[in-house]
Amino acid sequence: MKTKLKNITNYIKNYLKENYLSLIFLILFACFCFYDTGYSIYKPGGTINSSERVSGDNIYKSEGTFNMAYVGYMKAKLPYYLLAKLIPSWELVKNDNLTISDNETLNDMIIRDHLEYQNAISNATKVAYDYAKIDYQITKTTSYVYYKNPSSKSNIKVGDKLISYDNLKITTLSELKKYINTKRAGDTIHIKYLEDEQEKEENTEIYEEQNSKFIGLAFININDYSSKYNIKIKSKESESGPSGGLITALAIYDSITKEDITKGKKIVGTGTISQDGKVGEIGSISYKIASAAKAKADIFLCPKENYEEAKEYAKKHNLKIKIKAVSTFEEAINYLKTI
Repeated sequence: MKTKLKNITNYIKNYLKENYLSLIFLILFACFCFYDTGYSIYKPGGTINSSERVSGDNIYKSEGTFNMAYVGYMKAKLPYYLLAKLIPSWELVKNDNLTISDNETLNDMIIRDHLEYQNAISNATKVAYDYAKIDYQITKTTSYVYYKNPSSKSNIKVGDKLISYDNLKITTLSELKKYINTKRAGDTIHIKYLEDEQEKEENTEIYEEQNSKFIGLAFININDYSSKYNIKIKSKESESGPSGGLITALAIYDSITKEDITKGKKIVGTGTISQDGKVGEIGSISYKIASAAKAKADIFLCPKENYEEAKEYAKKHNLKIKIKAVSTFEEAINYLKTI
């Protein structure tokens, strides 16, 4: 046994002597490739056919399509950081500028962006059903932790699911705020929640700032809906952000109404959507209109707040694309009916 161990030891020593330069190179190369620069990269993305992603019972198919424009994102490991210095269309953003507070991590931001994407789908479904006058039911409401204030003493993390507070079922965020205000600073609220689908509970202390009481947690409610169409939207775990709300709402509405509102056109767009159908401003509009032009879109829909920037970018780069600004879902529908 001792002889066998000695032989193995000698083999390892000889191997290291003969290959130490290669091993040093591999270690340095790995450090180079995986070194975290503290930056992220935003770059031109592409378009996704949202019409294809809508499935359900007895839905209608149109000749044209609604397409979501998106921005590419990656962590700026050292090789990509250096590339971003050379490629004008790649934008370096410091990770500290992506988080809401200093105690947040980049992963918190990524989770929150994904929650905003899920919320956009939820809002889009409601808006489409409402405008088409389709009866529906809310089958489930899930409250997620959206943000954790540095003042909070809670162990809850961004992305955790809230179950109850003081054994009361959570229904609305305003109700929770009202309940907190019945307490005194220093009191605690007993919270049950799910972390990675495991049930946990804790007592969270209430604190006071500027004559208002808080537990240092902000939540976002995401609803699941059912109707005779049983609409489902395919999505990927990597997708994030609220900017696909408008196009998703249009794609759903087009699927549950007989009229082909695409008129056979390839329509690309961006914009958030609220539950009452308001279209909101988004970031990186230049990347998105560039993606729409590259995809040979007939029409590009965008929020009114982004119109001037989109128009200037299209003019500067000689993009031959029709740009239409809208502020509500109804305005988008009315415009499409005039095509």
